[in-house]
Amino acid sequence: MNPCMRNKIKKYFRPAFFLSISAALIWACQIVLFRYQITIGENPYTLALWSTAIELPFWIWMLFNKKGEIKRLNPKIIGIFIIIGFGSAIAIGLMENLALANTTATNFAFLIRTVVLFTILFSAIFFKEPITRKKLIMTFTILLGAYFLNVQSGRFILKLGDIFTLIEAASIAFFTNILIKKMVTKLDPDFTAAAQYIAGSFFLVGIFIYQHTSLLLHNIPLLVLYAFLGITFARVRNRAFQHASSTFVTMIMSFTPVFTLILSLFLLGEHLATIQLVGGFLIIITGFMAEFLKI
Repeated sequence: MNPCMRNKIKKYFRPAFFLSISAALIWACQIVLFRYQITIGENPYTLALWSTAIELPFWIWMLFNKKGEIKRLNPKIIGIFIIIGFGSAIAIGLMENLALANTTATNFAFLIRTVVLFTILFSAIFFKEPITRKKLIMTFTILLGAYFLNVQSGRFILKLGDIFTLIEAASIAFFTNILIKKMVTKLDPDFTAAAQYIAGSFFLVGIFIYQHTSLLLHNIPLLVLYAFLGITFARVRNRAFQHASSTFVTMIMSFTPVFTLILSLFLLGEHLATIQLVGGFLIIITGFMAEFLKI
């Protein structure tokens, strides 16, 4: 790339933008791969069980490879990681299952983007970030874009499961966007990812036992790829948190449904409607606005 062009890109786009958009793309790849594995007969809990088994040794190695970070641990930090682990496995995972069991995919896909609104609120409470008109306007355009992206799969009618979806969105905002952001300001991002994953694994084991999870797999290479994407996503996202506010990272992560739609179009043969193009355009424009306005 021309040095002049490279300097212009660095001037207008921070590292956090590229890290956040990369995390969104990786997460979208994970979502599409997960959906494909379900279509070939995999059980979602079996996928979660085996991906945990594959990722756990790496995260344990990563944890003990950061010996300097281990020395910085204290009861308060350990307690926060336990809370994050509980939140990831129970408050997020369990609420998602309850939500999907009691509402439509349309409602879930739309309301889960309220995570942006909850992140703005929690960031104001815990990080003293101001709630500005710009943030509220961009949150509205993201939600509108998310609605347009998902409205084709059905009509939006409020249901009981929507309460669980909103609880999950609030949990993601708090346990991930606030607590993990807090940890990466104190500790190495890879160490943070390792600690949060290991803590969450203890709670996940309980869920697997309760669900009587099957061990039968249909495609091991795809599972390994899924686990690799999970590791990469956590490392990239935590580095994004190092360079920008939780609100900014969350807004850029709203690119995920756009990437998911594009990948599903080519890989899963799903259809794309005009209104979905409008929704994707709104989300993309809002993401670039967040970068240019340095939210």
